[in-house]
Amino acid sequence: MTNTTEPTKRIIKIEQCSTLTGKETLTYHIGCDDNKVIYFRVVANSGNGFFNKDWLALSNIQQAFEDWPVDSTITSFTLWSLLKGKSSNTSAFILATLKHEGIVATLKGKRRNHEYIEPVEFLAEMGKLIADSVDLKPDASVKKKPASTAKRTKSQHRSTSYNPITSQ
Repeated sequence: MTNTTEPTKRIIKIEQCSTLTGKETLTYHIGCDDNKVIYFRVVANSGNGFFNKDWLALSNIQQAFEDWPVDSTITSFTLWSLLKGKSSNTSAFILATLKHEGIVATLKGKRRNHEYIEPVEFLAEMGKLIADSVDLKPDASVKKKPASTAKRTKSQHRSTSYNPITSQ
């Protein structure tokens, strides 16, 4: 019998955000492994919705977005293939964290439909936290910061020519 262990994750950011419905508050972690791969996981929900606390690699999320039909908008269904056998809430909760981090944006007038945004600012922020060897404890408190008013440029929004996997 082979003993396979998952790589250890270092928590580099703890944050809170609203669910996509805005009815509950989620607490989530962003972590990295020794290879500087970035991961997301939801760890708490102020409501009654169940979810899975497993880590989900950003690269796998980006691949799911890339594999999703170009003529379809991103919804929580986009992530279901990564979460087979897990709580159905998990994909929507992960999508809410991605929205909070500026990796997806809700399409105007379509509260359940999103578009992928090139995560340039997010990756720069995470790269700094990784380089600074940030290692938060799972029970660390969330630091509140003012909402960003920065606008994304047209080039940062999902386009069919952008490949998030090869562009990192």
